[in-house]
Amino acid sequence: MKTFNYSLNQKPIESIIDFSIFKNEKNLLIQIFCGEKKDILEYILNIITKELPQAICIGSSTDGEINDSQITTLNTVVAISVFEKTTLKIVSVDEIDSFSNGAKLASVLCSEETKLLITFTDGEKTNGEEFLNGISSINNKIIVCGGMAGDNADFMQTFISCQNKILTQGAVGVSLNSTSLKVTNAYN
Repeated sequence: MKTFNYSLNQKPIESIIDFSIFKNEKNLLIQIFCGEKKDILEYILNIITKELPQAICIGSSTDGEINDSQITTLNTVVAISVFEKTTLKIVSVDEIDSFSNGAKLASVLCSEETKLLITFTDGEKTNGEEFLNGISSINNKIIVCGGMAGDNADFMQTFISCQNKILTQGAVGVSLNSTSLKVTNAYN
């Protein structure tokens, strides 16, 4: 996995990420953790989906970003992962309640070969415990990682993204599906 710390105050994103090295990759996961404004995420999504249309791309607004061992705020971190023997599936959901969002997301993403779900939910309306209970109602053995969107402690509006769409409520998720991938978990 390669991570890039980006701020629009810097050079254009194309000068930070060499998109040409990812052009021929089939199973490409891009995660964007945006501590900046919504228009920054829109800008990055538009470029990524243009340069790497085959990529699976999810994102979230943050209340701090982690890049390697550095914690920042008001920046954007782009993480790019390439998988050789793992396929990816993406979905966004916007059901009436948190439990339903979790259940629908899991029912679309989980298969016999699913090893991991990466999920981001809005940080305002979603009840995280109910969302996870919804996932567990479909598959209680799957490892789940991700989190709830933040907005730098402004408590105004959070957002998540699925491909090049930005959402202010609901959840997005990606499943990692493989017969050979090994996934373990820990939390903090």
